[in-house]
Amino acid sequence: MVETRVKVLLAFLTIFLLGFAVGAMSLTVYHRRLETGRQSTWTGRFDRERYVKQMTEAVGIRPEQMAALNGVLDETRKEFLALRKQLNPQFDEIRRRARNRIRGILSPEQQARFELFVKRWDEERRAEEQAAIGPKAQERKP
Repeated sequence: MVETRVKVLLAFLTIFLLGFAVGAMSLTVYHRRLETGRQSTWTGRFDRERYVKQMTEAVGIRPEQMAALNGVLDETRKEFLALRKQLNPQFDEIRRRARNRIRGILSPEQQARFELFVKRWDEERRAEEQAAIGPKAQERKP
């Protein structure tokens, strides 16, 4: 009778530990797939290094084509920056109107905190825009 109880207890413990191990492995696989999916999600920023690497692998860009590819990417970057500069006043106006509408629904105490929030938000946005402008094309790696 005691021997049977020990066997049942050992079987139960073994099944529990196996279930735990399978669950841990499944969670690891899930997180890895989740991270892989996030990397391919559009973040709003162009990752030139990743683009060139993946394009080189997918298309078979040869070393002698790299200078021409970099030229195309540099030219395109300049065009996007010019467009951004042209559109920024429109974005700023929309942002200004939205903030005024938000101020209208806040209490005076909340408005003061909102102003601090907006100031921090704008500083972060400006830093991100400067990072997007980034180093000059000549200083970049292909």
